[in-house]
Amino acid sequence: MFPSPAVSAYRPRDAAASPLYRAILDHLEAHLAGRLRQRDVPAHPCAESALRAFLECGIPRFGVARFRCKDCGESRFVPFSCKRRMACPSCDAKRAVVESGHALEGLLAEAPYRQWVLVLPKRLRYFVHRDARLPGEISRLLAGALTDFHLRRCVAPKDSAPVQLHVLQRFGSSVNLHLHDHAVVSDGVFSLEGGCLRFQGVPPPTFDEVAELAEDLRRRILKRMLRLRVLPAATVAEMRAWPHGGFSLDGGTFVEAQDRAGLERLLLYVLRPALSLKALTYKPEHDLVRYRPGKGKPDSPAVLEWSGAEFVGRIAALIPPARKHLVRYYGALGPRSPLRRAVSQAARRKVGAAELGTGYAVTLLGEVSRAARKAARASARAWAACIKRVFEVNPVLCAKCGGSMALAAIILDDGELSRILGNQGWPVDYPKTRPARSPPDRAAEDEVCQVDSSAEQWDGQDRLDNDWPA
Repeated sequence: MFPSPAVSAYRPRDAAASPLYRAILDHLEAHLAGRLRQRDVPAHPCAESALRAFLECGIPRFGVARFRCKDCGESRFVPFSCKRRMACPSCDAKRAVVESGHALEGLLAEAPYRQWVLVLPKRLRYFVHRDARLPGEISRLLAGALTDFHLRRCVAPKDSAPVQLHVLQRFGSSVNLHLHDHAVVSDGVFSLEGGCLRFQGVPPPTFDEVAELAEDLRRRILKRMLRLRVLPAATVAEMRAWPHGGFSLDGGTFVEAQDRAGLERLLLYVLRPALSLKALTYKPEHDLVRYRPGKGKPDSPAVLEWSGAEFVGRIAALIPPARKHLVRYYGALGPRSPLRRAVSQAARRKVGAAELGTGYAVTLLGEVSRAARKAARASARAWAACIKRVFEVNPVLCAKCGGSMALAAIILDDGELSRILGNQGWPVDYPKTRPARSPPDRAAEDEVCQVDSSAEQWDGQDRLDNDWPA
C-alpha cells in the first residue's frame, strides 16, 4: 500500500470543453471566409496560424509528453501547449505568472511603484492598429516623457533613471481591439556613483502636473507620427488645435515599497489574459456567444452578445503581429542602461528600501554567469514551474506514491499516440473545424428573394432588338 501524496494531484485540463475552444472550432473557417470578402478586418495575417495552433493546445492527439515516477513507475501523459499570445487564456495566464515572478525576483528592487496608463484618442487608434511600428514607438515616447518628468522633480546625478516596465495591452473590457500602454514605474530614480546604488523618491504628482505631462505626450506622439508619415499633416494640425488633447493619462495607482504582494497583484493585472473563461458562454444551437465583462462604462450592457463568426473575428484582431514585444523595459532596466545590472542585483538580493535610500554597495564581481542566469530563467519558465505557481499544485508529483516524476519521452508518432489514447480512455480522433458555409442562394428563397419582381412580366415573351426602347 502506497502512502497518500502530500498535496493534491495534478489533473490535465479538458481544453476541448471550454466555450472559447468550441466557438473557435465551429466558426474559424466561417471567419476566414468572411475575412476574404471584408477587406477592413483589422486582424493580422499571423492570426490564422495562432488560432489554428490554439485548436491544438491541450489536445493529446497532437502529441504528449510522458512523465514517469522514479519510485513506482507510474506514468502521466501531458499534452502540449500552443504558447500563442492573446489566443489562449491558459498560456497567457502561465506567461503572466512567469513574467511577474521574473520581474519581482530579479528586476524590480524594493521601492515604491506607480502605474501609469496611456490611452490614445479614438482618431489615432486606426493608424496605431494598422501600423505595427507605432505601438513600440508610442511606448518608447511614454518612457522618455516619464523619465524627464521624474528628473525634473528631483535633484539627481547624471544618468539617473526610474525603473520602467511597460505592457502593451491590446484589448478592452468588451473583448475589443483597444491598444493602450500600462507602465509600472518606480516613484523615484536610481543612480549609481562610485559603485553605490541609491534610490531617490519623488512626491506624488498633482493634477496639473499630470495634465502637463499628457500635453507633452500629445506633442511628442503627433510629431513622431508625422515624421513616420503615418498621419496626414492636416490631421496633425487639426489635433494640435484641439482645446483638449484627447490623450488620457492616469497615474493614480500607487504601491508602497514594502507591499511586494500588492506589486505582484499589479503585475498580474497588467499581464492578464484578454478574457476570462468563467465569464464566457457559448450556445452552438443558437450561434450565440455571451460574455460578462468585469468592468466597463456605466451605460455599457452587463452581458455582451455576438454571433460565433463575429466573436472569432474579435479574438483574431487581438493577436499581435509576430516578433513584436508586448513587454518592454526602459529607464534603469533598459538593455543598454548602466543601472540594469546594479538594480537587478539589488532585486535578487532583496535589498530593503531603507538601504537603497542611504546607498547600497554593488558587488558585480560575484555575480553568476550569463549562462547560469539563462538556465535559471529557463527552469522558471518550465511547464511544471508554471503550473505550480498558477494552480499551487505540483504536476510532477506522483498521485500514487507521492514520489517525484521526471520527463521520460516526447511522443509524436500517430500509431503510438492512438495506442496511448485508447489505453487512457481519451478520444483517439482530434476535433475538426466546421467548414464555412457558402453564401446563400437568395433567388431560391421566396420569402427573402432579392430578384426584381418587375422582371416577371417578360417571362415567356421573346422580344426583338428593335422592340427595346431607344
